[in-house]
Amino acid sequence: MIGQPRRAFLILGMHRSGTSAVTRLLVLAGATPPQNLMPPTDDNPQGYWESRLIARFNNRLLESAGTRWNDDAPIPPAWFAAAARAEDRAEAVAILSAEFDSSDCFVLKDPRICRLLPFWREVFTMAGVVPHGITVVRDSVEVACSLAARAGVAQFRPAAIPATSRGLLLWLRYVLDAERHSREAFPAVIHYADVIADWRRALADLFAEGLMSEPGRETAAQIDAFLDPRLRRQRSTDVPPADVSPEAVELLRQVAAELHDDSKASRDRRDQLATDFDHLQAAYQCLRHSQDPLADRDPWSERILEGLAGRMRSQPAPRARSILFLSAAPRSIGHVYRVEHAAAALASAGWRVEVVPLDDPLAVERVRGVDLVVVFRGRQGEPLAAVQTGCRAQGIPLVYDVDDLLFDPQVTAAGWIAFLDGLPPAECDRWLSEATDYRRAIEQSDAAVLTTPALAAAAAGLCDRTFVLPNALDPRMEAAATIALGTAKPSAVDGRPRLVFASGTPTHHRDFTVAARAVARVMARRAEPLLVIVGHLDPGIYPELSPYCGRIERRPPVPLDRLFAELAGCDVNLCPLELGNPFCEAKSAVRWLAAAAVGLPSIVSPTAPLCAAVIDGLTGLVAATEADWEAALDRVLDQPDLARRMGEAARIDALARFGFDFWAPHAVAVYSSIEAEFIPGCSGAQPV
Repeated sequence: MIGQPRRAFLILGMHRSGTSAVTRLLVLAGATPPQNLMPPTDDNPQGYWESRLIARFNNRLLESAGTRWNDDAPIPPAWFAAAARAEDRAEAVAILSAEFDSSDCFVLKDPRICRLLPFWREVFTMAGVVPHGITVVRDSVEVACSLAARAGVAQFRPAAIPATSRGLLLWLRYVLDAERHSREAFPAVIHYADVIADWRRALADLFAEGLMSEPGRETAAQIDAFLDPRLRRQRSTDVPPADVSPEAVELLRQVAAELHDDSKASRDRRDQLATDFDHLQAAYQCLRHSQDPLADRDPWSERILEGLAGRMRSQPAPRARSILFLSAAPRSIGHVYRVEHAAAALASAGWRVEVVPLDDPLAVERVRGVDLVVVFRGRQGEPLAAVQTGCRAQGIPLVYDVDDLLFDPQVTAAGWIAFLDGLPPAECDRWLSEATDYRRAIEQSDAAVLTTPALAAAAAGLCDRTFVLPNALDPRMEAAATIALGTAKPSAVDGRPRLVFASGTPTHHRDFTVAARAVARVMARRAEPLLVIVGHLDPGIYPELSPYCGRIERRPPVPLDRLFAELAGCDVNLCPLELGNPFCEAKSAVRWLAAAAVGLPSIVSPTAPLCAAVIDGLTGLVAATEADWEAALDRVLDQPDLARRMGEAARIDALARFGFDFWAPHAVAVYSSIEAEFIPGCSGAQPV
């Protein structure tokens, strides 16, 4: 028909996703391919079916945008709007004309277009071409494994991405960009596995909509012949790669499965994921650029995936609620981390928040009219029993929050809590009775929020709904840490590095025993290091340190807002914990977090929370034995530049994961989820 617009099938999808197979299928079905095809290679023996000219052109565009095909950094919106794009668009129109001449129906495939789609949509308009986009989606793990497999062939190694985590993030960037920029215009999505299994069914919608004619018998036979299932050399399994968590893999598979869903809720989830991705990508960008792109592991990409999986397990409830925090320890450090921080996060999301002591005479009265009640460290008995009665009478969910393993009588009776050392038997009996009271309080709660997976596991047998909400920084802490960063280190003047151990409670004498002998041996061999103890620890209880008492500086406990300045004046933070002690194994990594916030590297014991906090050799050092501690101390003292780099990386890592802006929505999601259990139609996080 005269005047009928030219049509183009625009094949979108991440590299190694089966886009070549789908493109060739459409060529066999009658669409015109580009004239300057990339030649087949051993990496793609059936051919790429894409234009060499357009691929080179797109590579140049990506470079001008400050990225490249294997970089998951977002393209700034300003780049698309820049005046220089006018000349680029004119060149792109000329390339289209050269590659496809005057064909009425052609197929254009280049995975890079996923990143550049806003640009190319304008080009199609200028060229008088109506694009029909088809996004080809392949399992993200299969794509990542395919990219990694290139490393084993010298010819393709420069184009390899050996670290699975990097390949998965690249897949996510391509998929999210393609989906976001193809909304409304051409949202067709097909899965590579479906094409291989039954291409007729996979493309049935295209045939039904008249976008292309269903191939005849001879053409169909040709398609059947080339769609060899053996071309799918990488196949996903239920076992996730070693460097990626199952939660991260599940998140990416959820994204792939929901690409068909164009509902507002689904789009909002993808947009939030993209926003979180951009935040984490920017936070870790300087660290990732220092990584070898051909390394088998990329810890910073792993951190980003971990952060995305943690954030996207849920979405906050659709409307703000009211919440009452009742604290049984309002003067404790735990109250700051567990109550004040959560309250600030919820208030920032529009919740009506009230915080009062549990023993407030009006606590029961304040329960009335709220949507959720949270009790921090309350023991069974009055006044908690009255609060429990009031919550049940009004159908209000009651949440229990605790930050230590205080609720296991066996742990208390076995003497695992160092604070009990030396106390009179009657006092120990009181603690044992209180452990039972804590346990009963959790049993009487509707949900429990805890700081670490180990604590959550211990509470799981007592309460059906347990959630992990890690400790984090709040804006005041971040501001104090930023100011402290400007503190001049005394070691820069006197050449004497400070090893610091900060103890907020009188419970760490056993913990320091883990490192005391190593510290003493290092001080015996080296004249320069000093030991700074902030808080309650008495170095006099360690005979091995007595010869060096003149090199040990004791400082009194300080409020949290002053702790950052104390730490910033030191050079290495010590976080020893008694190994094999279930009480210590359940502790959070707050001592690491405070030091990391001021760029201080830590040497830590390998408890699960500390191993999750520290990347050994990059953001700190992990020491399991006395020999390990001695070696780690020597390493940071011998290599001050390494210590400085680890401290800088620790700060970036800590703020990216536990800075308030990124952590607060997770806190909101946790409490929204608990409340949603009781309010039909609400959605939220899943218990862990």
